[in-house]
Amino acid sequence: MVSQRTIEIVKATAPIIKEKGEEITTRMYQIAFAERPDYKRGFETTWMQRLDGGDQAHKLAASVYAYATHIDRLDELATAVEKIAHRHVETRILPEQYELIGEKLLQAMKDVLQDAATDEVISAWAEAYAALANIFIQKEKAIYKQEDQELTERLAYGR
Repeated sequence: MVSQRTIEIVKATAPIIKEKGEEITTRMYQIAFAERPDYKRGFETTWMQRLDGGDQAHKLAASVYAYATHIDRLDELATAVEKIAHRHVETRILPEQYELIGEKLLQAMKDVLQDAATDEVISAWAEAYAALANIFIQKEKAIYKQEDQELTERLAYGR
């Protein structure tokens, strides 16, 4: 859960996230893949076509904007979260990858938003990202566990 102040700040930044979101996420993928080229493998079967994120940057920007506008009503995003979590599992996104991506998202926000990316804004987005990452990590952990149970049952019964 995030603080009320974080909710207020994140919601207040939604218009600029809508306007600059794709530029932010494109920049995020550039710097993340420059530091960890191995992370790009997780995107080989997605909309990712280029090092800058391609269509995936557009999809992520839309998701970040949706989060910013619904941070106080996350239940309205449950279907989208479920779909994204399943896609993360399909592409074998791991919990430890969220930290680097979060750091690079914040760095990209600073790069793109410049003076608008005040310490208060970045701190709020850091808290908001950590909360959302935890939601995905827990959801994906449950999906991995369910898949493991189903595989174990299939193996046990020879199917």
